[in-house]
Amino acid sequence: METTPHIGFTIKTLSHRIGRNLGQQLRLGHDSTSTAVRSHILGYFAHHEKETVLQSELQQHLLIRRSTMTNILCGMEGEGLITREDCLTDKRQKQVRLTAKAKELCNEHLKLVNEFEASLRSCLTDEELHQFFTITEKLNHQLDTEL
Repeated sequence: METTPHIGFTIKTLSHRIGRNLGQQLRLGHDSTSTAVRSHILGYFAHHEKETVLQSELQQHLLIRRSTMTNILCGMEGEGLITREDCLTDKRQKQVRLTAKAKELCNEHLKLVNEFEASLRSCLTDEELHQFFTITEKLNHQLDTEL
């Protein structure tokens, strides 16, 4: 029986645990049926500080299909979290805009995400954090060159 840890499995397991724990924290105190993808959409707006984002830009960022993105955005629109408008320069595109309700939720989520990140970082030294990011950058580069 092999006892050597596998990089892929270890990262996949850690990613799953991070997603589950963060997801639980983001749902605390909220009646919304917020999903991880919806939280990522809110996060995208928060980190890029844009008023509007093309639907296709969100789709590419999240690596999901157009039909999936449309379904998610329809749900968010129904909850009053976003509005969608025709793009002035390309009628085939839709621009997505957060509502005031979504901006408030976005600020709450951002606070929780930052607290979660601080909690993860708290158990690592500065040197360990540097090594972690160096190693993950190397692994990403390796995966990019294998495609």
